[in-house]
Amino acid sequence: MGALVVVGGAAAGIASVGPPGGLAGVQLAAVGAPLPQDPPAPGLPTPDQLSSLCNQVTDPGVSYTTKTNQVQNGISPEEGHVADHDLRKAYREGKFPEQFNVTNIAPAGPNAAQADVAISGPKFVGPVTKHLFFVDQGGNWILQHDAALALIQAATG
Repeated sequence: MGALVVVGGAAAGIASVGPPGGLAGVQLAAVGAPLPQDPPAPGLPTPDQLSSLCNQVTDPGVSYTTKTNQVQNGISPEEGHVADHDLRKAYREGKFPEQFNVTNIAPAGPNAAQADVAISGPKFVGPVTKHLFFVDQGGNWILQHDAALALIQAATG
């Protein structure tokens, strides 16, 4: 029955079938591929800057004492020892390397920015997205303290 409809269409003079009214240039993007983002407004960090910061803060091979200057108001020894332990454990469990896809960078007050950070890695079922806050401290973007803790928890969970 379906073949008759196609033949009937050809007999009726339809020469070709295409998208309606000017949609011929529309192409589908790959499923799951991030869409290009507009560059952040002047004075805001770039996605690469924030992704690099997230990689540095969650690096299981680097002690928290080295990361203190990447977190607003530093990292207490108690928090640092727990973070180091959790990051090393996640590494042993095969959760690294992880990737950080940063999108939706926006102002969050004076010398502050917010962004969505999607974390993916070999043991993640799908990306885990966290809305994090960052602070410009003397020209260097660092993680707001609670955001750093949330990032480490998501990266090791």
